Amino acid sequence: MDRLKSRLLLLSIAFLMVFCGGSPPAEDTSGETEDQVTLIFAGAPSGRELEVTVEALRRFMTANPDIRVYMRPTPDFYPERLKLFQDLLADGFPDIDVYQIDVVWTSAMAEHAVDLKQYVSETDLQQHFATIVDNNTVDGKLVGLPWFTDAPALFYRSDLLEKYGFEGPPTSWDELELMASRIQAGERREGNLGFWGYVWQGLAYEGLTCNALEWQASAGGGNFLDAEGKPSLRNSKAQQAFNRAANWVGRISPPAVIEWAEEESLLSWRRGDAAFMRNWSYAYADSKRSPIAQKFDVTKMPQGEGGTAAVLGGWQLMVSKYSRHPDAAARLIRFLASEEEQKRRAIEISHSPTLKSLYEDPEVLEAVPFFRDFDQTLLYAVRRPSSRAATKYGEVSEAYWSAVQRVLRGGNSAIELRQGERRIAEIMGN
Repeated sequence: MDRLKSRLLLLSIAFLMVFCGGSPPAEDTSGETEDQVTLIFAGAPSGRELEVTVEALRRFMTANPDIRVYMRPTPDFYPERLKLFQDLLADGFPDIDVYQIDVVWTSAMAEHAVDLKQYVSETDLQQHFATIVDNNTVDGKLVGLPWFTDAPALFYRSDLLEKYGFEGPPTSWDELELMASRIQAGERREGNLGFWGYVWQGLAYEGLTCNALEWQASAGGGNFLDAEGKPSLRNSKAQQAFNRAANWVGRISPPAVIEWAEEESLLSWRRGDAAFMRNWSYAYADSKRSPIAQKFDVTKMPQGEGGTAAVLGGWQLMVSKYSRHPDAAARLIRFLASEEEQKRRAIEISHSPTLKSLYEDPEVLEAVPFFRDFDQTLLYAVRRPSSRAATKYGEVSEAYWSAVQRVLRGGNSAIELRQGERRIAEIMGN
């Protein structure tokens, strides 16, 4: 535990502690009175999402004066956050009660989670998308309560499509390439030399795994782990998809895209420097507060030979089985995942609800019109093979995104993907 306490202390320098303007005790975070308990929530929000989450925690504490909540936002870099959570849980760390976990972490976290079925009725669970509840259920245990879900969409400049004579957004990757090239050339002729056709996420991290799986699946190349847990990166369809994406870099996508995550691509898009952007639903609310607010729209991802592919994303709320106050923690996550709170997040920051009814709510649809059909995207979203990889998923995904990025950087796809398959096979022991 000394190692973990030291690491937590170092990280806490960058952590924001939220408790209605208060600050926590230096060492003892329990600090509760006889009539009050303290919960620590390890979340991952930033920016406007952080503000909305803080507001929700304050509403919870107002409604539940017997509970106070401190929030510890966690490292921004995805692998660091996962490693921190795994270290803390492996040592039975009792001072964090609620963890915000990714949709692909449920299998890896299952042994450390309270079974939420004792706190959430089957009737309530049926209000959520079944695919997400299934994803969050490991060996019969409900590991996480769905908080918000996600799938990527194609954002496009509707004004520029009209300007260059296109009747609607692209439905295929071929059409995307054509439109992106023509619009980019036209805008540069008019003096906007920093304009690009298509921006996305090429940094070596989980976001590239999502992009790459969408390319692979839409090309008919399947998933990067097959049903038997064996790697599949080098089949001809997948290889063609990765070569296509590599050809975008420097042609219709900026060379720097291979160093970009969601925020960098969103920044370029918000400035008006891109015709198309692949991003998650949260980018809609952000884009509505930008100079292009009245100039864009959203559609589903382009299709290839294998159809349209959008990777399932989203975050869940898990109660640690090492928590001193699991009942209070369960009360907190039920509040955060409630219909009222999910509706608030949908309207204010365009987070995709996990509750099916909200996709028919007039106020939600007025705020985020593309949610009208988005539930269909979520129903058929592609799932990353986290259940097959289980606790090894983080390593497998890293091997996948590393191989794909080497291709994007100009490496020989046959060689790089073969190396990626070998590394994944080694991790999986096959």
